[in-house]
Amino acid sequence: MNKFAKHIILIIMLLTAAQLSAVTSGELYNDGTRAFKNARWQEAEEILTRFIDTWPDHLLRPQALYYKAIASTRNLSGRINASLASSAEIWKNELTKLKSELPGQDLSELQVAIDIANRHNEQPSWKALSDLKPAELKHYMQRGWHPDSTIDPMAALAWSNDWLKKYTSALDPDLESRIQLVRAQAFWHLLLSPLSLNANSDILKAWGCWPVHNQLENSLNRGFITGSADLKRQIALLGYHFDFFRERGLTDTSSATSKSRWYSYLSERGINLKEAWCPR
Repeated sequence: MNKFAKHIILIIMLLTAAQLSAVTSGELYNDGTRAFKNARWQEAEEILTRFIDTWPDHLLRPQALYYKAIASTRNLSGRINASLASSAEIWKNELTKLKSELPGQDLSELQVAIDIANRHNEQPSWKALSDLKPAELKHYMQRGWHPDSTIDPMAALAWSNDWLKKYTSALDPDLESRIQLVRAQAFWHLLLSPLSLNANSDILKAWGCWPVHNQLENSLNRGFITGSADLKRQIALLGYHFDFFRERGLTDTSSATSKSRWYSYLSERGINLKEAWCPR
């Protein structure tokens, strides 16, 4: 057998093997819809996209497009995670360069952004913030990466008590205001929860957080002094509701506003009263 004939036979064998191993349109469509039915959204989207690109005139293309589109909308978390992971990798490389090119430069904010991107699927916890230094904690809190203090006010107060004991020197004004707002929200929610307030009264007294209404007022005042315009507005809105309910209780239906310095501040800077909802 000459050399040319051998090449022909080899090509025929390769083509036959390729045909035998090739995935048919029906198989690919079924794989995609199977992944969809099993809630594997990213896998379904990838397979059905391949089906549509390979057989654009197929009779099942409209159905494939439907399942692919729905899978894509349900894969938002996957897209967000992929985007954040990509951004974190870029920031990490830039951080490495900056450390060598700008020695001594404060890069803590960039490091925190990388950490938050990598922890996107984690629920923020007070424990995760306990060992942070002030410069790091500030960036976490500015990005809202901390638990809602109204969900577990006692945990928020325990964290802030312990953290503030470790850092007794004057704090950055923005950080001071944010911590005091967390405490004010926790105290406020306790006042709105008399059963829990009574049940936790001994612990609160041991912490030096009693009476709670005095502690709330103290946190409002401290947070307002050092806060930015946005933080001052949040604190003033909480402060106004505290003054109103302390003065009139919960059942007063009078249309007159309560005499409160917090209301004066809000009025001077403008506030949409129809959306001035009571803070949680």
